[in-house]
Amino acid sequence: MIALLYFVFFFLIYLPISIWVIRKSYCFAKAKYQHGWVGGIVAALIMYNLVFWDWIPVILIHKHLCETEGGFWVYKTPEQWVKEHPEVLGQDWGDSTKTKWENIRKDYGNERWRVWYGPHMYIEYGHKNKIDFTDTISQYETKAVDGKTGEILFISKNFFKGAQIKLWLAEPSRSEGPGCGESEHSGFVKEHNKLMLLVKGDIK
Repeated sequence: MIALLYFVFFFLIYLPISIWVIRKSYCFAKAKYQHGWVGGIVAALIMYNLVFWDWIPVILIHKHLCETEGGFWVYKTPEQWVKEHPEVLGQDWGDSTKTKWENIRKDYGNERWRVWYGPHMYIEYGHKNKIDFTDTISQYETKAVDGKTGEILFISKNFFKGAQIKLWLAEPSRSEGPGCGESEHSGFVKEHNKLMLLVKGDIK
């Protein structure tokens, strides 16, 4: 249904009107100023920006955020942390019945919550919507934190594009752009899984 509405709007309404406006502007500029192409270009830019004005800014802002702020960082490896905390050895953090969820913040478009694995460790998730002036880009942050000291072991930060109406701004996949790809997410998952196995004693 949505695809049909987009087809009707773009190909039966927007495109024909745009072509008509561009042709009229071309003819007017050619008759009055002998430079029809100028009128055509001005009209084309106006019609383009009526709908797609934020497309290029979103792409540039997203790319900048990914390259300057997005990524995955390890400050302390699971091996180092478990060595410093031998008291956690033998615990099964994979048992969801033993975890505790804590909401830190739940505003509209700005959420943060924690999953506690006992008093020694928690994973904190953060999500912020509409962080740019176009209200299109969202930030996702995930970090493993020492529950006693607040020290961050490893952290992943990603930025994604998304718009409910403007499908051309939606994220086609989570693998585009340096700092905003699957490598960041998979890096966090890898370290997290390793930590769980070390604590349980499945790997040494």
